[in-house]
Amino acid sequence: MNTQKVFYSFFLLFFSSVVVHAQPKVEIMQPKVAFDIPLATQMLNTGHAEIVGTAYYEGKSPLGIKIGDKWYAKPGSTIYLYPLTPYLKEYLALKSKNKEGKRIATISPLANSYRVEAKVYNNKGEFIIPHLSVGSYYLETAIMENLLVFEASGIVEIKTDNEKVVYSLKHTYRKKM
Repeated sequence: MNTQKVFYSFFLLFFSSVVVHAQPKVEIMQPKVAFDIPLATQMLNTGHAEIVGTAYYEGKSPLGIKIGDKWYAKPGSTIYLYPLTPYLKEYLALKSKNKEGKRIATISPLANSYRVEAKVYNNKGEFIIPHLSVGSYYLETAIMENLLVFEASGIVEIKTDNEKVVYSLKHTYRKKM
């Protein structure tokens, strides 16, 4: 009987000293500018230009020196193209302030639905996005290699209606302050 009391006392003492910490709240940041549906629709539906690209990630040291191999997006990987509206520009500015575990920028479901998806069609990460009009676009994809996932994103500008833009989607877009 005495052994049981000691055991229960130890058990209560041990578990009463365990403190449960809740996850800190993550701040969700969204653009304040209204999403421009007519502009986004016009940019996505009315052109004759196209983007021909390659999606890959190449490692770089903190000094910007290339290290390691190029990792190409796998066949079937999705490339997302968004019209670069004022809403998306504000989102990208907020995204540059992301801090893991503290705050994250997101876009509305409406803005997210105004995009074009293309697929990588070979082992060299190549893709084509046709039927675009003049304007600037934000491209984004995920490059997966082994258990690692890298974001490749960038801004592409189409200057004329029949232009064929060749683009390497290889770095994470960061707005320069």
